[in-house]
Amino acid sequence: MAKLKILHDEVVFNGKFIRALIRHFRTRHGNMQTWEMVKRKTYGRIVIIAAITPDGEIILEKNYRVPLKSYVIELPAGLIDKKGESEIDAARRELLEETGYVVDKMEMVVSGPFNAGLLDDEVAIFLGTNARKVKEPELEECEDIEVLKVPLKKLLDYLASLKGIKADVKIPAMLPYIQKRGLFK
Repeated sequence: MAKLKILHDEVVFNGKFIRALIRHFRTRHGNMQTWEMVKRKTYGRIVIIAAITPDGEIILEKNYRVPLKSYVIELPAGLIDKKGESEIDAARRELLEETGYVVDKMEMVVSGPFNAGLLDDEVAIFLGTNARKVKEPELEECEDIEVLKVPLKKLLDYLASLKGIKADVKIPAMLPYIQKRGLFK
């Protein structure tokens, strides 16, 4: 049996930050099909940062997300802004810009596809330790972000207690990586 084969992309929307495509492909059975998808116009993967304070608190954001018409509790995150910027530099920059925090040590703990049925995006998730606030956040005009500190030991209870606010599923997914490094206080 033949393998699935991508034939070509048809751009149906070309915006400032994203493109909507119809991807044409041949199935493993030889049939022609299409797939609707979104492609981001950036330089690399999305960077996400789980920053942990010396007191065992995780830095989170209460971020208003226009597509959801709701606040979402999230890990700090962002995009590579310029060609040649490394993922770790982008992660450090985004953490500082959005939260005013820096970390001493940062390591990538997991990376991979993000919503692979719709987007061609991938994420790189970093764990930063000894997070400390050094200045006030520098938010973009379109950002509505409140910085939160939540004790790791109470994180799941905090997320379960949210009313009218969504919680990003990547937060609890990071707990095994944090726990493995002995960062619960």
